[in-house]
Amino acid sequence: MLYEHIIPMEPAKCIELSAALERSEDSLENMETYLVQFREMLTILARNAYTVLNSQPLFKWHDRNSACWKFEEHRTLHTLHEMLMFKAKEAFDNCDHKKAKRHLSRAVDVCKDMLATKWFKTPLVRGMPELQKEYLLALLFRTKGTYCFNMHMFKTSPPVAKMAYKFVEISNALWKKGANKDYEIKLKAHYHHAVASTSEDFKEIISHSTAAVGIYDDAKMKEDHELWVNRNNTVHYETPEPVDCEVFSLERALQVV
Repeated sequence: MLYEHIIPMEPAKCIELSAALERSEDSLENMETYLVQFREMLTILARNAYTVLNSQPLFKWHDRNSACWKFEEHRTLHTLHEMLMFKAKEAFDNCDHKKAKRHLSRAVDVCKDMLATKWFKTPLVRGMPELQKEYLLALLFRTKGTYCFNMHMFKTSPPVAKMAYKFVEISNALWKKGANKDYEIKLKAHYHHAVASTSEDFKEIISHSTAAVGIYDDAKMKEDHELWVNRNNTVHYETPEPVDCEVFSLERALQVV
């Protein structure tokens, strides 16, 4: 895509935009640069709405194409989100939770941008999952859930761990085709373990720990559970009770995301 062959004005900016597009997938920073420059060009085109283009652009994404500039903006946002999540995972795996938080916070904003983008979708592209409102909401909630989980892993917090589970649970419910039930179960177990790790009520400790190891196989959770069971069998003699975690309604999730 050479924008200088399409747009009959601002040749320097068009050449810069073409170069930014070519470099966009080389790095996260380059993708952000392309998004900024692309939006600047959209503003210029909007101010010169009656300018006749040299040729009609044809933007491509997966197996679809469109002449709509908003289609390209949405593709750019979606690709940027994927890159942000990849970088966040790298940081998370290296226990750099502050860096992961920055990437995840930006990823949440990108999801909100995609949801807020208003444009007419032709029949050819309307059926793409990436353009469905339910898909985008599910993506937003899963991203926010991962943001909360990263915060919890940085500093144990039952309320934050609970939010992580609730966001991912409603994400799975909204878009079942892309649901990740294993991730949902993992976050629920982390919530129960977080309660057990911070509570001063031993009945609550043993109940939530029992719930955690009952749904998820984790060495640390099992080790802690064995310690609590031994203490219970020698000191407290509490009977674990069923515990659960309530889930979000769509209205509530939208209020707190």
